Amino acid sequence: MTRKDNVKLVMEHKKPLWTPNLFTDIDMALQSAVMERYEGRETGKDEFGVTYQYNEEARGPVQVPGDRVVKDIENWREYVTFPDVENRDWEAAAARDTVGWDRENKFSIVQMFNGMFERSHLLMGYEDTLCALLTDPEILEEFYTEFVDYRISMIRKIAQYYKPDAIMIFDDYAAKDALMMSAETWRKIFKKQLKRLIDAAHDCGMYYILHCCGYLRPLLEDFIELGADAVHPVQGENNPQELKAKYGDQICFCGCYNNIRILDREGVTEEEIKEEVRHIMEDIAPGGGFIAWSSFFCQKPELYRQEIQKYIDKEKQDIHT
Repeated sequence: MTRKDNVKLVMEHKKPLWTPNLFTDIDMALQSAVMERYEGRETGKDEFGVTYQYNEEARGPVQVPGDRVVKDIENWREYVTFPDVENRDWEAAAARDTVGWDRENKFSIVQMFNGMFERSHLLMGYEDTLCALLTDPEILEEFYTEFVDYRISMIRKIAQYYKPDAIMIFDDYAAKDALMMSAETWRKIFKKQLKRLIDAAHDCGMYYILHCCGYLRPLLEDFIELGADAVHPVQGENNPQELKAKYGDQICFCGCYNNIRILDREGVTEEEIKEEVRHIMEDIAPGGGFIAWSSFFCQKPELYRQEIQKYIDKEKQDIHT
């Protein structure tokens, strides 16, 4: 069995032969055919007109404070032009972004930043977006419908030219310990649009990995109902051990680390990293439904990887004994 086949088992809610991991089993790329986020190291705009500056602490571009494209939500169409998905060289972008992929042996993922909620607060500001969810939900729904139309056209292009096994779309609906809106508001405005995205990916023969940082726990059953194949990163605040025990046969959990208090914390010790890996691999990984996936800001990534690999090597050894 290839590493790719083993990852597919957990995506299909079956027990893998060993615990899949991001380091050795997965090839991943950010699509570059459409500049949905300025990726340079200076100051620049994305194709929606949002201005970014490179931030060393964030290890990437962040929106310039005070930047505002949409001045008036009621007239958002006067300010927003969706990128022309047709008029660009998808073949060249796919060749560039996937160079070095091992399609035969590794599971492949194409990522897209800035889902519908993130895109709206990039365009009109975080506070105004939250207010609009309460005061102008119909107008926001119009924007989200057209944004998802645009996104579905991108999903289809990615399926045609990149041909990945999965699509992964980022959209953070939660802060560290609570949703950024009520679950009822999310279900009323976002749920049906997310269903369209998941269905589009499945129609194109791809798995759908849903990224949502923070306290996503109140929405997990909704994600399962909508057909998401995997959810990432299911951080420690969600009690991932309990969630995985209950839902591990219905959705794949990617990550499940305690990044804020352990992996990403400045000054974290080697022993703390090792103990977190032990917790992940002994308490969460068994039984399938899980991919070992470290945090982006992990302070000691090589140590984390080495410790994960020790457990995986033992699992593979046990297969042959």
